Amino acid sequence: MGSSEAERHDALEHLAERIRSCVLCRLHEGRTHAVPGDGPIDASVLFIGEAPGREEDASGRPFVGPAGKVLEAALASAGIARADVFLTNVIKCRPPENRRPKVDEVDACRPYLLGQIERVNPKVLVTLGATGLAALFGTAGELKHARTASLRFGRIPVVSTYHPAAVLYNRKLEKDLRKDLQKVARHLHAPKSRVRSEPPRAGAPFVTNVSSGGVVVNPEGRVLLIKRADEEIWCLPKGTIESGESLEATAVREILEETGLRVKLLRPLITIHFRYYWPPRGHNVDKTVVYFLAEPVGGRITLEEGFDEARWVNRAQGVRLLHWQNDKDVVARAFEILEAAPH
Repeated sequence: MGSSEAERHDALEHLAERIRSCVLCRLHEGRTHAVPGDGPIDASVLFIGEAPGREEDASGRPFVGPAGKVLEAALASAGIARADVFLTNVIKCRPPENRRPKVDEVDACRPYLLGQIERVNPKVLVTLGATGLAALFGTAGELKHARTASLRFGRIPVVSTYHPAAVLYNRKLEKDLRKDLQKVARHLHAPKSRVRSEPPRAGAPFVTNVSSGGVVVNPEGRVLLIKRADEEIWCLPKGTIESGESLEATAVREILEETGLRVKLLRPLITIHFRYYWPPRGHNVDKTVVYFLAEPVGGRITLEEGFDEARWVNRAQGVRLLHWQNDKDVVARAFEILEAAPH
């Protein structure tokens, strides 16, 4: 940044004073207080909400109403102290009746938001709801897709989640909010040493895992591989079946979550079974994975946290890159089917 912490603090406070006296849009006419935001200048995380509510307008501080209590509880569940984060909103004045901010209001306030990001210089940005997402990237997109995407604002990782006010209307979202803030906490931890699975260990307990995944084939006839960051190995998108979920639904969901691509399943491909020992948990895993052949029908490659690279490959490249023989066999089977298909 080239500025001392004291200089950044002074610049942030000067920006807050400008916000408190701002008359750039119609919202200043009905406000009690503008709400610049608050938090330490060295905050590792900067949260971006939508706009102040009634209690925030009355106090001049962000997230002090019911939504603030939901956020504090979610922060606590992730081991993040409210005092250690910077909280702000896209809009700094309360819209009438808490209506959604208008485009010109967002445009008027956006330079203030960008100035706060520049001065705080956080390690992670968190957008709470679609308005914060749109203020950063120019378009909101679908929040459910943004939640699983690997987003960055310049060099800063961005985690998108639900606004805590939405949780007040739909308590089922609270689990997702807390899950997303746990992702934030992982961003803040020092990188962990690489770990690899090992052959089964005698005496270690076994757990059973059934997963589903897919070999995604693009129009050029190449398949998609993704690289795990923890083990530094290339693999195929897959994941554990959730309660009440079909194998097909799991494959579609996991491919979307891990790669950002929406897919259509073409046919069952192969079922594989293997065993291994996983050091972080100290147990053996008895695993079955059902794979489907799939084609992309939407989305774009945005890798889930835990994966750091994606690559479309031909048969030879896939066999060379893949670490596990099981994965090599799956890809080989996919290419056999593709090559035998009528053109």
